[in-house]
Amino acid sequence: MICRLIEGLLLGGWQLTCPAAPAAVWAYAAGITGIATTVLLAVRARKRALRLRVLTAALFALGFMLLAFATERPELRRALDRMQGGKIVVLLDQSESFWRDPARARASLHLAADRIGDLLAAMPDDQAAEWRGELRGFGRASGALGREGTAAHLAETLRRYQAERLEDASNLRAGLLDGLAALRDAEGQGRVILLSDGLASEAPDDALWAEFRALGIPVDFIASGALTPASGLVAANLGPEHRVGEEALLRGTTLGAGRLVVTQKGRSDTLDVAGSTTLRPLRLTTGFDRRGLQGLQLGFDLAGAQQQRNLFTLIRGPARLLVYGPAPWADALPAARWRIERASPATPLPPADYDLVVIDGLEPQAFPTGHIGDLLAAADGTGLMIINGGLRGSVADEQVISAWNHSVLGPILPVDSDPRLFVQEPPPRDIVVMVDVSGSMSGHRLGSAQSAIRAILAQLRSQDSIAILPFSSDAHTPFQKSAATQTTLEAARRYTDGLSAGGGTAPETTLQSSARFVSNYCAFFFISDAEFEPPKSAPQCFTTAISVSDSRFPMDVSAWGEEILLGEDGSADNIPFRYFRPEERKEYYREGPFAPLSVGGGGFPDAGVSVGGMAISYPRSDARVELLHALPPPDPLFAWRRDARRPGVVAGVFLGPMDARWGQAALPATEAMLDRLLGWPDQDRYLVQLLDEGDRYLLRVTPTSTAGVIHQGALSASLNWSDGSSGGISLQFDQRQGGFSGSFSAPAADGFQLGLLILQEGSNIQRIPVDFPPATVISGRRMESLDFGVNAETFRAAEQWTGGTSLAQRQIFAYSSTGIHEVVILAHLFLSLAFALLAAGVWSRSLNS
Repeated sequence: MICRLIEGLLLGGWQLTCPAAPAAVWAYAAGITGIATTVLLAVRARKRALRLRVLTAALFALGFMLLAFATERPELRRALDRMQGGKIVVLLDQSESFWRDPARARASLHLAADRIGDLLAAMPDDQAAEWRGELRGFGRASGALGREGTAAHLAETLRRYQAERLEDASNLRAGLLDGLAALRDAEGQGRVILLSDGLASEAPDDALWAEFRALGIPVDFIASGALTPASGLVAANLGPEHRVGEEALLRGTTLGAGRLVVTQKGRSDTLDVAGSTTLRPLRLTTGFDRRGLQGLQLGFDLAGAQQQRNLFTLIRGPARLLVYGPAPWADALPAARWRIERASPATPLPPADYDLVVIDGLEPQAFPTGHIGDLLAAADGTGLMIINGGLRGSVADEQVISAWNHSVLGPILPVDSDPRLFVQEPPPRDIVVMVDVSGSMSGHRLGSAQSAIRAILAQLRSQDSIAILPFSSDAHTPFQKSAATQTTLEAARRYTDGLSAGGGTAPETTLQSSARFVSNYCAFFFISDAEFEPPKSAPQCFTTAISVSDSRFPMDVSAWGEEILLGEDGSADNIPFRYFRPEERKEYYREGPFAPLSVGGGGFPDAGVSVGGMAISYPRSDARVELLHALPPPDPLFAWRRDARRPGVVAGVFLGPMDARWGQAALPATEAMLDRLLGWPDQDRYLVQLLDEGDRYLLRVTPTSTAGVIHQGALSASLNWSDGSSGGISLQFDQRQGGFSGSFSAPAADGFQLGLLILQEGSNIQRIPVDFPPATVISGRRMESLDFGVNAETFRAAEQWTGGTSLAQRQIFAYSSTGIHEVVILAHLFLSLAFALLAAGVWSRSLNS
């Protein structure tokens, strides 16, 4: 209200304005009340000097008035005498689609020049001279097409411009970012004029448009594009998925006469296309005999010009198994899932053409020199299964698996047949102690048991692990499995010292729960007074049974591993545990028959058949053992391993003979073994699409089963190339489409290349082979997708977000001179003065009080 009374006051060219609404009535009422209260208090303070009372009242009154004045945000404004000039950046589309009709493209440049000329003509000469201009172009990237000069010079540049080198892409996002950077630090007004068809290979997002709006930079535009597609290969499509051996339909559209060339790995087909003045559809059939993402190259030769496109389709179907040796079970595999091809080791086939290579009972010497190296090179994507077969020679002779261990394939196999390595330096061991704490264990027997546990702990290494499972009528709270560090061992000793006896004796539950501790190198120690009924369960690891009474165990625990009679008053300090001091095994074969035991979880089925014997081998620490000998020591029968450094490499071994029954009663177990070694066992988990975008490929992965992922970050992807290099692919999840997408650089080498796409979702890994056609490079550059017309959505966004306008319909709008002011805000000054006066009033009241 106070500010409004004097609004419009002129002070040396500055005018006082009050842009805020008047303060509310209650605010003035509060101010008047404060002033009245101050006057009243001054009148009642009779003991104080009159002039001090007047001063205090005046200070408070003036302070309250300035507060009310500041709430109306007073400003001093001065209109500028003239416009400050500005800068115009013209962003010119350098793509083939914009310049396909040169006359229309040049007409756009001339119209832009006219609009700039009209803008300058509407200004006084001195103002027009302060406007600058710059021409920048964008295709695959963005950059200047000349130096910055006057806006008049920019108009002349547009009229004379001739396109020289056209691009096969239109990165509009890069162009707009470039224009924004050129205007960010420019003085005066700034604006962008976009000359394009809006068909962008990389389009701007809402955040970029919002940045233009925040900086007050409008994006005006002239939309222009070719009315018809170019001659040649206008469009091409290969369905997203097909099956092995089935007909695949390739559809295309051409304009004009030429020769169509379809190139697949190993063959090329050509088709002469008759001339036509209208678009002409094409239908070609082809086929694929290999699973995975299969690519082909589609080329079109037109009057000396060449166009190329790479198309991909996902091929599902039976896995291709290449079998060497008898393998009588292989022919019984279901044809819907497995495609069996047999070959002689004397004339082997290229392993990279198959999903899995099975070698039954053959040594490396059966193959030509160098072929074992071919198997190793193809292991990235081609699984390997080696079957030892039956006894060769005597049990003291090295077996077939030993020959493979000595070959170049040895490092990727899941087992080692040399016993010396595992005696001299055992791998990390998982130790589990099961101790009886029933009532009959009280007194000396419990002390002997505790002595035995301490002796076990004393022989552990830091790379080992330890767990202690006490039991009586029921299982007790265990000492959880932990790495055998010094801290863990001290905690385990304190846990042992705290054990107490009571209750009945029922080891069955603990023996059953011990199965979760089974590993490649596990050992159980079973400590009890042997006073219980024989359990139905048997441990699945080498077990040392220690009796702390004078009784032997009521079952054949010697079959578990080792039995020790310690007695009630015994000390285990000097007892040599055979597990910790193993003797080197002198035999390489363990005769049968025996029924293999399925272990390791993962739903691996029981074999249901006996095995005639098995070669003795030792699983590597990172191997997975799925079948083993039912009696200790737990020698592996089937084990497999994924190489940590080369995740595409998976190898497995079956260390006994596999007769025809493995294709009959044991068929589920056989298929489970083969599935472990296939790179791509779950073909229906994802729909995978690969799109050629020039020097990059776009990968799209969509879960297609209930087991598929549906959230961000759950799926990772990487690509291994045939030359051994690899790289990750950053996947982004699109909630609307329910899938993932990411891009990666195209291979630079010529010719078809084999890659391996690895999709990992937790412990689930799918390795999908990819056949990449050669890069589609023509005369040092790639061809643009042959779109035509105008993408109106791009220009609609420029208009809505930035306030730009179509220059085909109206002239360039410039800010009027009356709209430009210099402003000085006074509200802060009056607020400061008000509080200073109020503070002075408080101080004055304290005088003579």
